[in-house]
Amino acid sequence: MQITMDTITNELGAAKVLELNAKLQQKKNSLRAELKEKGILQRGGKNDFDHYKYFSEAQYKELFTDLFSKHGLELKINEIDYLVFEGTEKQANGRMVKMEFYLMDTETGFFETSVLTGEGIDKGDKAGYKADTGALKYFLADTFMVATGDDPEEDSPQVKLRKASPKQISLLKSKYTGENMTKLLEANGIDVIEDLPLEKASEIISKLKGGQ
Repeated sequence: MQITMDTITNELGAAKVLELNAKLQQKKNSLRAELKEKGILQRGGKNDFDHYKYFSEAQYKELFTDLFSKHGLELKINEIDYLVFEGTEKQANGRMVKMEFYLMDTETGFFETSVLTGEGIDKGDKAGYKADTGALKYFLADTFMVATGDDPEEDSPQVKLRKASPKQISLLKSKYTGENMTKLLEANGIDVIEDLPLEKASEIISKLKGGQ
């Protein structure tokens, strides 16, 4: 049986849950304060394909293994969905994963959950690994305000918004016409289907295939 917050609340009572949650949030804040003292972390990874530096998975794991142990936290991860999509001409294999993260207070056993997606493209078989890594790094960076200098608004290869591929656009045009296409564009805040983000196109196509 999957343990949910409603289950915990029913078992322990709302007051106890609030107490345990407060302790967990205090530990998270203590960890954030320690990270803030470290300042902007040095990016040790280098992407030779697009020529940019980044804070690597190995650096994240080394950093948070120490911090989690010090602050009495533990992280467990479950993969709950996995989607294959077409990447780019040079890196044709695309993968998108949906991950569920359980952040636990090791002293009380109380936890909170977050669900995030990660995407990866590769010319070989590493797209799934990149997607997993992306989700993990985003969770850690967003939850604990990690300052690495990897600015998501910077105009660099690793953060540009990827649009739907020609094959995805062709498929969507065959499925959505007239008023249905208009509704699809309005729902996604775009003027033409060519501006649809790759991740959203993959999600829509996956739903279409699931309904067949």
